[in-house]
Amino acid sequence: MRILVIDDEADYRYILATGLSLEGHEVFEASALRDGLAMAAETDPDIVLIDLLMAGESGMSLLPRLRRVCPRSALVFHTVERERALPMVGHPSGPDGLVEKGMAPKDLSVALEGIYSVHHARTEPANGDRGRLTP
Repeated sequence: MRILVIDDEADYRYILATGLSLEGHEVFEASALRDGLAMAAETDPDIVLIDLLMAGESGMSLLPRLRRVCPRSALVFHTVERERALPMVGHPSGPDGLVEKGMAPKDLSVALEGIYSVHHARTEPANGDRGRLTP
């Protein structure tokens, strides 16, 4: 899978990117929401892994813009604020999934693959037309 990691903590972003790469994923990184939006447009990731709380702007504010730029991507919050983020999952304007920071790379990879699988089944038309989301 192609995974875009948007997190303002450079060390943590490096750990995520390294671990997910070792699990066989192609990983891209962005240190800020604006950079993440541009990177999403360039790379068309399967998953966008977004830190919920970053300096200057909340990951939640990025979701509508990401949905326009990469409508096929599963948008997943990556946070230590599980209780705060959980009610947003499943809401039409919320993320497609939530994973907690600190997961082992293998566990994170399995969780992201599961979220993507559900997202893909929900959004991919039966006729294979990847340009439109199904209702």
